[in-house]
Amino acid sequence: MLELLKISDPVLLQILTDALESKNIIFRVENAGMNALMPLPSVMDARVLVAEEDRVAAKLVLRDLEMDT
Repeated sequence: MLELLKISDPVLLQILTDALESKNIIFRVENAGMNALMPLPSVMDARVLVAEEDRVAAKLVLRDLEMDT
C-alpha cells in the first residue's frame, strides 16, 4: 500500500474515505483519531494508504475534492 495523504482534519478524512469507498478504491487509514490524543501538527496525522493499482484513481479523487497538493 502507498501513502496517498496525511490529514489531521477528521471531517476531511471522512469526506475522503467516503469518496474513495464510493469509487471502490482499496484503502486503509492508519492513526485515525490519534490527533485527538496528541494534537501535535503532522506528528500523529491520519495516514490514508491506497493499493498500488488504485493510486491513479485515488489521486483523481483527491483532485476532484481539491485536496491534492
